[in-house]
Parts: sequence; C-alpha cells; structure tokens
Amino acid sequence: MMKKVWSSCLVLAFALVSSLGVSQGNLVYAEDHKETQAEQTVNLVKNGTFDSTLDTGEKWTGKSAVDWNTPWIAKGEKGKYKIQITDEANLLMEAESELRAVVGQDIPVEPNQKYTFSVRIKTEKLDSKIGARVRIMSYDSNNKQLSPLWYSKSLVGDNDWTTITEEFVAGSEATKIRVELFFETGKGKVQFDDVSLTKKKEKKETQPQKTKEIDFDDSVTLTTDKRWGIDSKYTYKIKDTSVATIENGAIVPKKAGSTELVVSAPESKDKVVPLKVLEPNATYENLLKKWDAMISGNDFYSTESSYMKEIFNTNEKEVGGYLSSFLANDEKKIWDAVGDYSKSTNLTKTYRRVEQIAKSVTNKNSKYYNDDKVIQVVKHSMKLMYDHYYNENTESKGNWWDYEIGVPRAINNILTIMNRYFSKEEIAKYLKPVSKMVPDPSKIMVSQNRGKTAVGGNLSDLGKVKIIEALLLEDDAKLQRSIQAVSNVLALVSEGEGFYYDGSYVDHTNIAYTGAYGNVLIDGFSQLLPVIQASPYKISNDKLNVLYHWIHQGFLPLIYKGGLMDMTRGRSLSRKVQNDHYAAVEVLRGILRIAEASDQQEKAKLQGLVKDIVSSDDFYDTFKSLKSFYDVHLFESLMYNPMVEATPRDTYLKLYQAMDKVAYYNKEREFAFGISMYSNKIQNYEFMNKENAKGWYTSDGASYLYNDDLSHYSDDYWATVDPYKLAGITETNEARAKGSGMTTMDHSFVGSTALGNKYGTVAMDFQNWNKTLTAKKSWFILGDRIVFLGSDIKNSTDNEAYTVVDNRKIQRESRNRSASKNDYSVVANGKEVPVSDADNKMQVKDLLLKSQNTQMNIGYKFLEPTTVNVKKENRKGTWKDINEGQSDEEVENSFISIVQPHDATNNKYAYVLYPNRSDKEFEEEKNKDDIQVVENSEKTQAVFDKTNQIYGVVKYDDSELTLEDGLVLKEKGIYTIKKDGNKLDIAFLNPEDPSAGLPALHTDQYELQNSVEPTVENKIRYYTYLVKKQTEETTQEQTQEQTQQSSSELTTESRSTEDSKDSNTTKEESLPATGVQNLEVYSLLGILLLTISIILYKKTFTKIKKIGYNELNELTC
Repeated sequence: MMKKVWSSCLVLAFALVSSLGVSQGNLVYAEDHKETQAEQTVNLVKNGTFDSTLDTGEKWTGKSAVDWNTPWIAKGEKGKYKIQITDEANLLMEAESELRAVVGQDIPVEPNQKYTFSVRIKTEKLDSKIGARVRIMSYDSNNKQLSPLWYSKSLVGDNDWTTITEEFVAGSEATKIRVELFFETGKGKVQFDDVSLTKKKEKKETQPQKTKEIDFDDSVTLTTDKRWGIDSKYTYKIKDTSVATIENGAIVPKKAGSTELVVSAPESKDKVVPLKVLEPNATYENLLKKWDAMISGNDFYSTESSYMKEIFNTNEKEVGGYLSSFLANDEKKIWDAVGDYSKSTNLTKTYRRVEQIAKSVTNKNSKYYNDDKVIQVVKHSMKLMYDHYYNENTESKGNWWDYEIGVPRAINNILTIMNRYFSKEEIAKYLKPVSKMVPDPSKIMVSQNRGKTAVGGNLSDLGKVKIIEALLLEDDAKLQRSIQAVSNVLALVSEGEGFYYDGSYVDHTNIAYTGAYGNVLIDGFSQLLPVIQASPYKISNDKLNVLYHWIHQGFLPLIYKGGLMDMTRGRSLSRKVQNDHYAAVEVLRGILRIAEASDQQEKAKLQGLVKDIVSSDDFYDTFKSLKSFYDVHLFESLMYNPMVEATPRDTYLKLYQAMDKVAYYNKEREFAFGISMYSNKIQNYEFMNKENAKGWYTSDGASYLYNDDLSHYSDDYWATVDPYKLAGITETNEARAKGSGMTTMDHSFVGSTALGNKYGTVAMDFQNWNKTLTAKKSWFILGDRIVFLGSDIKNSTDNEAYTVVDNRKIQRESRNRSASKNDYSVVANGKEVPVSDADNKMQVKDLLLKSQNTQMNIGYKFLEPTTVNVKKENRKGTWKDINEGQSDEEVENSFISIVQPHDATNNKYAYVLYPNRSDKEFEEEKNKDDIQVVENSEKTQAVFDKTNQIYGVVKYDDSELTLEDGLVLKEKGIYTIKKDGNKLDIAFLNPEDPSAGLPALHTDQYELQNSVEPTVENKIRYYTYLVKKQTEETTQEQTQEQTQQSSSELTTESRSTEDSKDSNTTKEESLPATGVQNLEVYSLLGILLLTISIILYKKTFTKIKKIGYNELNELTC
C-alpha cells in the first residue's frame, strides 16, 4: 500500500511540474539535479519490490515473482502453506504446519567490492526456533560455493515492518552471490519487501575541515606491573608524575593512585583522560601466570634443550615473515594472505599469527623481546580486527567454530601473554565479542542461532574460553559459573555421547572416537586443570577420579609402545601428519599435565606409566610432536629424572562394549591386538569435511596387530593400503564411491566376554554396509594365540566374497627413528615360497610371514586345509585421495596380503594367529593339537584350548550345545569358560539382552556355587560351579580352600576383565558401587561361618556328610 501511495504522489507531482510549463525553469531544474541523478545508486536485485509478477509458477501457491528463483521447500505439508506475491506486492510465506522454505535470487558481483544490502521483514505469530532471516551465499567463477557471507538477525513472533541493513565486501574469488529469503522451520506468517543490493561508494569530503577529534580511549586503568605503549602521533602529559610517568613511548605506573592524562595533537582540542593505577589482584595474577606458562611457556624456555630451540627457531622464523609482510598502512587488512574475511577461517588464522608474535615479544631470548614497534603491531592488529571484523556487532558468517572457539581462544591467549601491555579498558573491549559469541559454555552454535548442547571436546574448549575470559576480567561470578560448567564434562555416561563406564568414548552421535575427539577433550582439559585447581573453585576429588578413569580405562589400554590404536581415531587416520604415534603424544602430554595437578601418589603412577610408554617407542620421537616449551619441560624432566621409574604394564584384555571394540596386550610375547566392530548402536565409519573417504571397512571386524614394527600404521599406511583388503574383514570386491555407505547394522549381537586378562571371546553377527553379505565372525583370545572363526558366509551378489587373513605393510626406510627396510619372506607348509604381485593361489595348513626380526614374525595355522591367495605388491597413492585437504604428492609402500576366497560351498574360515614366534617355536606350536574347533556353524562357534582348559563359545540361538563332562549350553550368548580342577568359571553376556542371565547349567556334574551380577562398568555376568560329588578322601581343608579360592578368584577375575592387574587402574572407591565390594564382604563372612562350622563339627564328620554340600554352599553364597 505504501508503494502505491508513493507512486500516486509522484504522478501528481509530475503533473504539477508539467502544468508550470517546460520553458519556465526546466533547464535550471536539470542543472540543479545533475549531481543527484549521478549519485543515485542502482538496485542490483531484480524486482526487489515484487511488483512484477506472473499468475502462477512452479512451487508457487499463487502469483509468482519475476526474476526470483523457484522456491526451495525442504519441509512443508502440501495445502497447508502459501508462498506467493500478495496484492500489496509483498512476498508472503505462511504455514499452518511446519514449513522450511527459501526464495532466492542470483546476482553477479565484483570481487572485493563493497556492497550494501537491505530488506524489510514483517512477521505474525511466527513460531520457530530461528524464524525469518536472510542468508547471502557467495560463489566463484566455477559456481563453486564459498563461505556464507552473511546471516541476518532472525525475527520470531510478531514484528511490524523491520528494516535490516548490512554492509559487506564480496570475497576475492566471488563472482556471484545468492540472496536467500528464509522461512526457517516453524509455522506462522512472514512477509518480505524492498530487497536491495547496491554498490557502496566512498563519499568525497565536501565539508570544510573542522577541528579534529582525538581518537583516544576515554579512560585508562592500569596496574602497577603494566607498561602501556602510546601512539607516537600524539603528545602526552601526566598531571601527577608520582602516579605514573612517560618513559620511552610508554606510560609506566609508579604507584596506586589517580591522575589525568592530557593527549594533544596539532589542530585538535586536547583530550583529558582519567588515568587510574591499581595494585594487581594477586589471585588473578597468579592464575593468569599459570595459563601463560601453559600456552607460551616462556618461563620454561632453556637454550640447553635442543627441542625447545627447534620450537623457538621455527617461531622466530615465522614471526619474521609475518612482520615483513605486515600492512602497516592498510586500514582494512593486516596480511594479504589471510585478508579475505568472507572466509571465517581467516579470522582465526589472523589472530593466531598475532598470538605467535605475542609469544616472541615476551620471550627474553627473542630478538623481538619488548620491541616497541612489534608491540604496536600487536596492538594495532587487535584494534583493526575489533573495529572491522570481530566485535559485539559482528554476525557469525561462516564456521561457528571460528567465532566461538578459534578466535576467542586466540584473543584470550594474546591478552594473557601480553597482559602488561593492555589497559583494563582495552581488555574489556576486546572481550565484548567473546562474551557475545559465547554467552554460555554449555552451548555451541549460539552465534548462528543454532544453539545446541556442548559435549566432550567442544564443552572443554568453550569452558576454556569462558574461564580465561573470567580471569582477564577478574570476574569472580563468571569464573565460578564457568568452572562449574566445564567440570560437568567430568562425567561417565550410559548412553549417548561421552566417556562410558567401561572406558569407551563415543562422539558425533555414534562414532568410536577416543583417539580423536577424546584426544581433544583430554588435551584441552589438561591445560585448564592446573589453573582450576589453583583457583578458589577447585574440582572435587570425585570428579578427578572420573578424569583418572578416562586415563586408565579409556586411553591407556589403546596405547601400545607409543602408538594409539587407529580403530578409535575416525577421520584422523586420513591426515598424514597425525599418525597413531602423534595421536598418542596428544594423550600423553595431557596425562603429564594432569599429573602436575594431582596428589603425589597419582602423580607418581601417571609419570611412571608415561615414562614406560615413551621409553618403549623406538620408532617415533615423542618430542617432535610437542609444540610448547612447557610440554617439552615436562617430558624432559620426566625422561631425564632417574628418581622416576618407568612402570611397565602387565598383560591386559580391555572390552569396550559401548563402542564395539576390544584391545589386548600380551606382555610375555610383546604384542597388542585390536578388534574393531560396529552394530546397531555404533556406526561403521565417518566421512565428513571430505575426510576419511575410503574408511569403509575399518570397523567390519577389522583386526589390528601391533608388534615390533612400530611404523606399521604410520609411514603412509592409510594412503597406500588397499581399502578393500583390510586385515580381518569379510567382504566383497564391489566398487565403492568415496564416503559411501555410512551405516549401522540391523543386528545388535556384537560383544565380548573375558575371564582374567588373557582369555576372552568376541563375536559379531555381521551384516555389511548394503546388506548383500552376512557372516558369523568370532575371535577367541587364548593367551598368546588368537583364533579366528567365520561361518554362514552368504553373498547375494555376483561380486567376489573373501576374508582377509592379513595385509601387512613391509617395513620401509623411515624419516623417523627406524633406519632400514625389513622385508618379509613367506613360508608355506614349512617351505619358503616365492610370491609376486599377482595372486599366488595355494592350499595351506600354515603360513609364516618371516622377518629378520623375530618380534615381527607372524604365523598362521589353518585348522583345516585352506586355499588362499598370497600376493606381494607395491602400492602407490596420495593422501588427497582419502582426504581432500591433504597433499597430492604420490607416496608408496609394499604389502603382503593373504586372502581366503569364499563361495557357496567354501563359506567358512578357521585359523590361529601366532605373533612373534621364531621359526622353531612356530614349527613346534603348529604341530600341537592343542586347539580344537568344537563347532563352526550358523548356530554356534566354539573352540577348546586343551592346554589352558578354556572354552570360547558363541551361541547365535537357543539350541543345545553339549561340551565335555555332560555340560550343556542352551542360552543364546557369548561364553568364556575356564575349567580348573573341580571348578568351572563362566563369563556370560547376551549382547542383544544384557539383562539376560544364565539359569542353572544343564549338567548332572556341577552345581552353582557363586555368581556376580553385571554392573554399570561391566555388563558381563560371572558364575562359579563346583563338581557335585567328591570322594571321601577330599579333606575338609581342601573343601575350605577350594570354597575360599573360588570366591576370591571369581571376584578377582570379574574385575580383571575391566582392569589390568598393574597399577594403571582407576580407584574403585571413586566410582559408583559395583556390587563386587559387597560380594567380597559376604564371601568372607561365608568363609568365616564355614570355618566355625568345621571346628564345631570336627568330631562328627558323618553329620557334616549328612548335611551335604548344598547347605554348605548356601552358607557361602
């Protein structure tokens, strides 16, 4: 209506002018308005007033707008929404039920040109979390989408016509933008009108020069320890020089007090500024020093350390480059290389450069130490970025992470490191946008109106931002709130994301991510902990015990000789530099920082474990991954301190039920082994940000063997390995697209059980990514041997199906500590055989991959004659092929693969892995008949270890399975059973129904003597059975000893399933009660009662016999 009235007025005005006659002043009129006409700007939005319409259009519900794109409707119930042009020439978007829709227009733009955008929006009863808003996207000449340039503020509820205006600069690569008018998910009514985009032209100064205003702070507050640089373009005078003086271009406080600073400049009126000097707050000063020590570590720098000197020299070189390319006279840019701020990542990169310069300015050994010019570079950069790109009025336009974590973290660090050079007013000003972007450390994406709960590493990072902000502002209330929020990360979960009671770590909804986002979490939190524990708001011991639980149960079992198992590293394994050893260092440096804030006992334990791991890694130089002087100081102090003894770890078997992984370490043979699975609750792999493009099968029952070749999963392994042939998997050779097939299984029958630290059973009722192949897969850990069984392998395609027995990278010459190549020869059935880059088909009973280093030998015994294809090939690849952001430089490795093909008749496999055997040892062991396959069918997979008297059983249904001694198993589930004389110990889990227990065994020979129920830490149920009948020669002492032993051993073994026998276990008393402690009390009480009974009835043995063992057992339960 407004537009129509205005048009009518124009018509009347034109008629009036016409009636006056052209000859009466029309030339004067034209002359007077020539400049005005030239200055009129052109609206680059076509039909921005929606006056031009068509009666209909695709996806429009009424009149359509000419020159605007077809509406994009992501969500909407047909018949219950409107997208049309009204009679008043407004764009209407209205919905009775949830609608998400966009109407857009593509507009050519000039690179680096400044534009002004404007729109009017009206809303009525708009019910939406985000509401109505505008987004501007940018594209290059190839129509490739660049970072979003701008999101407008959002309107919800009822709003009369509201004008939103924004100035922005098109990026250096931008040739087109797309203006998108958004109705974000919700219902209600939105109208848009008067959409315009115009070039911004700088107006020429036409007014006469006035007296210049001095651009200077309105007040200055310093503490006595500061040295505040001042701009040389002004002159200064301090009225009371006893409070502060001006020395060498800086204000130097002398004592606490107040005075005035007079700032003068030619042709300007003097500006008188209040100057206040305070004594430092000792508490906050101390906390900031601790944070400075963590991030710059300048106080720990030593020229005696070659590693510190390397870090120092690298930083000096980079800072020199930054200073030489610094744009001192540019009002809008600091460096050309990162000057396109339409890309949010350049904001973070700019502040990080400034942070690096700050570290040099404050390092006494740097040539830039206390250099006034360099100090001014930092201060100039902070002011420019605040004035133009990152302030409290800035809209988040790209990756939320840059606005809420990347930039705030760098700002905090700069203001901490160079705290003495900034006034309190400057600190408060530069932290205003931080407060706006991160109002609450418990929520991410707030800056883009997409707020969601922060967990794990994000919660730790946001907490770090808010805690350091509170320290800089000396804000007690904010500090307390922030510490409380970040301490909430110290929790164990039973579902969703986070650390689980069994040590699993799940992130990104359902991905096993200990070695990536778990690393981010412990790395970030470990930096904060020393600061928090020195504050008035320390974290409680209960919370700290959760942190130790992460370390002992989550991280350490995944680290073998300085490498962190790749099966929990997700997308990180597609990054060249971030190999498994790099990932381990991230964890180890976090552990050492945490040790510094722990009590003496825990500190000694953690230091001993770290020292052992670092000492055992003769491949990777741990110090090469350390980036701060403080971390180098911690590691050097540890490794060169003879008073700290390394703490070797004993054999352990760690079952990560919550993330479908198993980690095993055998101390006697010095090898580790990982099994990576997925299920209905855990996804097979993650492809995101174009990373991990071929991680398709990394959780399809993949097996990871770690021996003395510590370089195996490093040195370009993931860029060169055949992604279709990962060790342990059963799959087809169907061609895959990059990033395809991210999924969970329909099945939930995936899990494991164990008795003690050496014996376990692992099972996976497998279904592949597109449900074209299924198989029953199981593993049986029997001390220093591992049995692999597969059965019921069904392939519904014409593609070749196979199981990869192994695909081993040949050790090459390395840039790390390993110096020489170490090749494998293949010994089949006791004879060395040649292999080539073609499949060498052979029937085998056993295979040995033989190395010059016995501790790298890998033996396989096939439990029935098996046909395999053995191949030795040189493979080339690039990291870019699996991660778009990596190098396209070609790399290569050699591999030996052993593959068993499958068809309708050859639909199972059975073999035993013997790591680290000499020729002679393997020859002896392969000829032993000590491992028996009891059954390998679609219903059951079971083996018996005769030497150790161990059964491993997987039952996929409730059919009966009869073992020796008349023992009958019926219930579906995973069993590990140990026979020990007259005793049976059983570990049982049905992963489909963890609440399901074992009823009494179907046997005439045994009866239940004890049981342990599952706990939050351990879902496995444990049972102890004793032989029912014993001869009269069995003495009372044997009976007592056996009863006591069975009770105590059961408790010990139930614990050791989750905890190694050595010191790297969390403090049980710190976690929720497990039931095990109560069991111990009752067991000891039973033993005491039994002993008393034996003494009282010693003379009447026949009476005891009459009572019988059933009642004795009742006493001990």
